[in-house]
Amino acid sequence: MLKNNPINKQLIIPTLIVGLGGYPKAVLPHLDFLFYQYFGERPASVDFVIFDFDEANGEISATGRRFTTQPYLIVLPKKALKDIARKLRRKDRNKFIPWIDTLAGYVDLKQVRYVEGPGLNLLMQTANLAWRLVWSEHIVPQLKARLQNLHPSPQELSRLECKGYSISNRSSIFVIAGGGSTTGPSGLLPILVELKRLKPVDSNVFTILFTPGSYRDKTDEHRKRGRAIFRATVHRLIDLFNGMEFDQPYGRNGYRLRLEGEPFDHLFLIDGSLGGGRAELNTEQLGKLIARLLFKLTTSPLGEKFLGHIGNLNRGLKEV
Repeated sequence: MLKNNPINKQLIIPTLIVGLGGYPKAVLPHLDFLFYQYFGERPASVDFVIFDFDEANGEISATGRRFTTQPYLIVLPKKALKDIARKLRRKDRNKFIPWIDTLAGYVDLKQVRYVEGPGLNLLMQTANLAWRLVWSEHIVPQLKARLQNLHPSPQELSRLECKGYSISNRSSIFVIAGGGSTTGPSGLLPILVELKRLKPVDSNVFTILFTPGSYRDKTDEHRKRGRAIFRATVHRLIDLFNGMEFDQPYGRNGYRLRLEGEPFDHLFLIDGSLGGGRAELNTEQLGKLIARLLFKLTTSPLGEKFLGHIGNLNRGLKEV
């Protein structure tokens, strides 16, 4: 635990880390461990949430303590997806799901299949529909609640300062996703659009995207399909940077996501190699590496410099 030393307080940048799918489960337990190792706790101004259709937890054990994703893992239900996938095969489907045609221009409904098992099994149009079915009830409330508490209240700020922390007036939002699987690529763009709409004015959004090169523990077939998914995901992101507008329905109640502009302030592409490919990291090693990066960006002056330069929070300032 930190000592309350007014001369040497520990900098903390308020941070929300949003994970999509399985890869964040390899990162955040290691990041949690770093906070406990150095501070004895994860400060209240640093929050995690993972959205996944697979209920499997990620966890590590270190120094006699267990660090698990269970407290912040939101397992997204697939019951509605299973029911709708079955009804889509009926000729009279509009009788049972009359709203489904509002999604027809955004989801290839003929490609929607439901397969029993964890996750979404590389079925991209199934994933495309799955996110829309859970958006209003499971995604938006979680993001709103966490962003509302991103900057501590005056009372919480005073409590943190008494514990020895110095809280930055800037804040960061990181989105972590695998780029060559299903849940991450299908949920990445809508999550970024929603975060851009909901985030505080003085906060920046950053994306950490694992490339297909990181999927060394997957089958050749998975990696082949993952490369195609990754290319399509990156092309969609580039389209937004080139001026294409995002305007799509999410949910059954007419809720729409809209964005004109850039979906994030900076993108990190992680391929799991070092020294120009001379060394390769496995999933656990890669998780530790990204955890150390996030720890530095959250707890050191490097993080504030990063926000100032790459996050472009110094725009509009005039040199004197």
